Amino acid sequence: MHLSSWPEDQNPGLSLILTRLQGLYPTSDVQTHLLHLSSKGEILGHVDNIEASGTWILGVSLGAARVLRMESTNDPEDSFEVLLQSGSVYIQRDSVRYDYNHSILKGGRFRGSEIKGGQRISIMVRDRKEIPTLDS
Repeated sequence: MHLSSWPEDQNPGLSLILTRLQGLYPTSDVQTHLLHLSSKGEILGHVDNIEASGTWILGVSLGAARVLRMESTNDPEDSFEVLLQSGSVYIQRDSVRYDYNHSILKGGRFRGSEIKGGQRISIMVRDRKEIPTLDS
């Protein structure tokens, strides 16, 4: 779901979080999405569309811990995983967004611990792609 606003009086905690995160943004021209994954949901591996968005994306993880898997599109040996615990914040930018397939796993293992999945909400903030004007 794309969010342009929400009632401040009904979501004071969420508004405080977003205000705090704004200090991390490299720019103020952003769009915000809210993504809900069910307990059985996952995000399949993909590379972000360079034609559809800007250079960075900031994710806030709420709810169940999930594993973010990153796999290089150029080198099959170059891959890594990151545990996204509730409350974690991450930024993907430039080549990490466009040269790595990234996915959110249903479950599995991370450093010897079982990750069972579960409901997860992500607040995704991304910069807008600059659209050339007729003057440029």
